[in-house]
Amino acid sequence: MTTNSHTVGPDGRHVGTTSIFLSKMAHGLFSMLLRFGARAHSAMKTLQMARMLSTLSNMSDHQLTQIGIQRSDIPKYAESLMAND
Repeated sequence: MTTNSHTVGPDGRHVGTTSIFLSKMAHGLFSMLLRFGARAHSAMKTLQMARMLSTLSNMSDHQLTQIGIQRSDIPKYAESLMAND
């Protein structure tokens, strides 16, 4: 039986097709989890931004002045806070 670098493991033993299949399957699962994590992170950021905008919008003009912004500055201010996160 002939072997090549694709069928021989690092220890010199023959690697069966089942092992190769499981390795590719694990890689695919890992990639899928990474994509899911990225989407979940993006959704969380969107939710945090919406909550921040809501909270700031519900403040009185006096409260906004105390933190140094005007009502028209809320979106830009919220975005700057999210960028620092």
